[in-house]
Amino acid sequence: MKDSGFKSLNHQIGVNVIASKGTQVAKGYKPDITIKNSQGQTTFILESEQKTDRKAFLGDLLKAEKYSEEQAASPELIIVMQPFENTTTLQITDHIRPYAQWLSGLKNGKMALSSIQVLSDDEYLDSIASGEIIGSEVFKKRGHIV
Repeated sequence: MKDSGFKSLNHQIGVNVIASKGTQVAKGYKPDITIKNSQGQTTFILESEQKTDRKAFLGDLLKAEKYSEEQAASPELIIVMQPFENTTTLQITDHIRPYAQWLSGLKNGKMALSSIQVLSDDEYLDSIASGEIIGSEVFKKRGHIV
């Protein structure tokens, strides 16, 4: 799914608010969607990837972690991807995991991001159709947690 299509979806955010849609939230960082809670804290960062470029997924992780640390926030990073025969959500999850572990080790075992979830675009669309609030227990059963 293209970024513009992803940004215009009816994201199920509950009582939270969409804080940005592709706009710059920090120098050089324009996540597809950021969601904040009623206290103004960033609670979710959503990135949509339509290519199988594994470097893009690592960029999503690094940029989200740096931004979260700078904001003193601990949001969940949700990566929505278009899977292909040679690149599945599980493969990307397994690709990201060692880098997340490495980052965590550099930061005394605690990253700013509270979790990282990788879903297919179909899984994400199904969650919207089912009315699942992002971050809910039923939502977290979709895709894979890093």
